[in-house]
Amino acid sequence: MQTETIPLWSPAPGTRRELLVYRFGSDASTGPVAYLQAGLHADEWPGLLVLQHLIPLLTKAEAEGRLKGRIILVPFANPVGMSQNIFGYVTGRFDLTGRGNFNRNFPTFNVGEFEIDALPDDLGPGFREFLKQSLQSRYPDNETDYLKQLLLGLALEADFVFDLHCDDYTAAHAYCADFQQAKAAEVAGILGFTHLFTEPLDGVIAFDGSALKPWYDLLAATGNTQLAAEMPLAMTLEYRGQIDVDDALAEDDAERLASVLQHCGVIGGVQPEPRLCEVEISPLQAVDTVYAPETGLLVFRRQLGERLKTGEHYADIVRIDQLPPHNRLALRARTDGVLMGLSHRRLVRPGDQIAKVAGTEALAHRRPGSLLQI
Repeated sequence: MQTETIPLWSPAPGTRRELLVYRFGSDASTGPVAYLQAGLHADEWPGLLVLQHLIPLLTKAEAEGRLKGRIILVPFANPVGMSQNIFGYVTGRFDLTGRGNFNRNFPTFNVGEFEIDALPDDLGPGFREFLKQSLQSRYPDNETDYLKQLLLGLALEADFVFDLHCDDYTAAHAYCADFQQAKAAEVAGILGFTHLFTEPLDGVIAFDGSALKPWYDLLAATGNTQLAAEMPLAMTLEYRGQIDVDDALAEDDAERLASVLQHCGVIGGVQPEPRLCEVEISPLQAVDTVYAPETGLLVFRRQLGERLKTGEHYADIVRIDQLPPHNRLALRARTDGVLMGLSHRRLVRPGDQIAKVAGTEALAHRRPGSLLQI
């Protein structure tokens, strides 16, 4: 294993943060490359522990000569967000300097920038080098943008990109581009994830989509089927809820993630029979993101993972400035689906996201191209 420490730009006199990168495998390897990172949203911690359990497995595989490709692993992807401790709470989803969600607004590449005719015949390596040079020629404006440029540059080396996150309180699930549904469902099944959400690459995209988008755009512009074969698989992996930082869970998750790397051809050797689970697939347009309509105490009547029918009463908002028993607002499902993504907030205000209901039919009130509207 090689260790690289990349200094970020100093945000203030006397301070400096660093990005830590681990590399497994030989630079001379011609096998597939995997990129893994955790903690891009710096207050999402289960994935950090999963990677801590994965590192010894990768170290052992490397020592035994079982690596067929390379693995790039960033154990904590957002030292900027991790430093945002406000009154004892890490606020790691949004940049407090006003630059928005840490998992949005990565560098983009316009098809018009590419000299398509000048690309070599081996489109995969040639296109990756082209993207790398294009990225290195840019000069970001601030520390956060520099961090995003570094992370995307590392991911652009890879054939498989896995970005580890979590939600407030939810079951393990994953996201992928809609046209990669079949491959992603195989990965989700090996990981033991019961849900896979698919999303278009048009509109707002997160880190996984940013690593995939230049390939998607060039394929759309050229129709070159070789590009489709070379295109990386990029997924966001949601490791349950924020408090699910547990060694037993993380050890099992790491073993399953190692099985995924074997499935992808990055790790060789005898591959154990994967412990597959059934994966339910929902397009994001069928996922109802529920917001509190008014202020009060949020009380759930149904449990995480339960199936709801349209109109079913699953939660209440208790108006504590009114007298019982007539001070409850009933929240009812707007679609058939599974109750997921429950908020850990219990005193809510209008506009707070409080739950998700994952269905299978597109919802008329959903805005296309807005991810989960956060």
